[in-house]
Amino acid sequence: MAWINKHISTFFFLVYFGYYSILGETLSAPLHYQVVNVSSLQPKPYCQSSSSGSTIGSQKLEIVSRYGPCFPNAKTPTSDQLLNLDQVRVRSINKRHKSKHVAGNLDHGYYVVKIGLGTPRQNYTLMVDTGSKSTWVRCNSCTKGCKSDDDSLYDPSKSSTYTNNTSCSGSFNVSYRDKSSVNGIWGCDTLTVDDLGAITNFKFGCGQENVDPENFGGLVGILGLGKGETSLLSQSVTAMQMFSYYIPLTSSLVGNLHFGNEAKTKSHTCATQFTPLVKGDNPVYYYLDLVGISVAGKKLNVSSTTFTSRGTIIDSGTVITRFPDVVYSALRAEFRQSMLSYTLLEGKVVDGLMDTCYSLEGYNQVALPKITFHFGKGTPTNDVTLSNQATVWIPHDKKEVMCLAFAAKSDVSIIGNVQQRGLNVIYDLEGERIGFGSNCAS
Repeated sequence: MAWINKHISTFFFLVYFGYYSILGETLSAPLHYQVVNVSSLQPKPYCQSSSSGSTIGSQKLEIVSRYGPCFPNAKTPTSDQLLNLDQVRVRSINKRHKSKHVAGNLDHGYYVVKIGLGTPRQNYTLMVDTGSKSTWVRCNSCTKGCKSDDDSLYDPSKSSTYTNNTSCSGSFNVSYRDKSSVNGIWGCDTLTVDDLGAITNFKFGCGQENVDPENFGGLVGILGLGKGETSLLSQSVTAMQMFSYYIPLTSSLVGNLHFGNEAKTKSHTCATQFTPLVKGDNPVYYYLDLVGISVAGKKLNVSSTTFTSRGTIIDSGTVITRFPDVVYSALRAEFRQSMLSYTLLEGKVVDGLMDTCYSLEGYNQVALPKITFHFGKGTPTNDVTLSNQATVWIPHDKKEVMCLAFAAKSDVSIIGNVQQRGLNVIYDLEGERIGFGSNCAS
């Protein structure tokens, strides 16, 4: 009887949404919904070549998830641990949002790239972080928190272009809210990033003491893409004022990071919506003018000033997007209303953070409401519709569960990397704007 009831319920659900099969023909869902295969929301157990990523640009500088099969020897935390680390980063951002002097958070950042440092070039895997203004690597002169025979560490003695002269000297220190820290010295060397070429006398932190190095999780350091005099952007001799990245739809796919002319090309070959950068309290971060959100074509009844009073940060290191309570409550209510045909699980299923989760047991397909961000005060607004993989999140260790990929617990709105999946995000610093590209041509 339970089996019959479940399938009768599924039948009426599919008819209600206009999605059923007649003589093998599948009809589409209503305009503001999309029926998707559950398998497309989950990563594969192996690294895939990304057709979407490859059409966005060359494979020279690839972005991969450090917790997916494309990252060698990946050690994936539980979903609860991952979101707990993410919450540590969010608390750090909220604190730094108020004061530029508060340090950030190592946070087990999600996406990494390989860059070259030194002459001859030595390759290192660094976390991509738009919330950090400085680049640093762990050095083999390390006296604490590393192994002397670790050949993944930067060795200045092997580089003919390394220097620590007056302009490249002094102590370097970064402390993080997860209790880890990096202490060392400033140094300069040639940094090689494929789209940019070589940047000579690039100033970076050389980590010699690493407290709680387990938090580094195989990382050698951080590639700082935030704003500041020691950021990669500020030090580019080509006065590079544009970069872009494509975050893949799942952790088993590969994305891309581009700079300069390559990034500019992507802004022309993709259907790109640009929105102005706005000033925020912390000069390191990138702030956007988010003014509203729609779920299934219905705009949330939330005043635009709720978003704009403190600004909205876009961050490559935060995983799940955070909103103030009043915004999240409205988003959750509308999403739940759109998902009445699914079984809502009681309580906060994942790490006490996600409170809108559904059972996927018995479902091969789901109908998801489209979620759209509205940017800018003009008419019309700049509208960015999120991908299905950016709307919901399936914990890798709880694959029968699907959760709304948003959370509260934040003073300032933060757009995380899950909501950037499937988008080519273009940072046009000269034009003081950020673009969101989709449907990119090859």
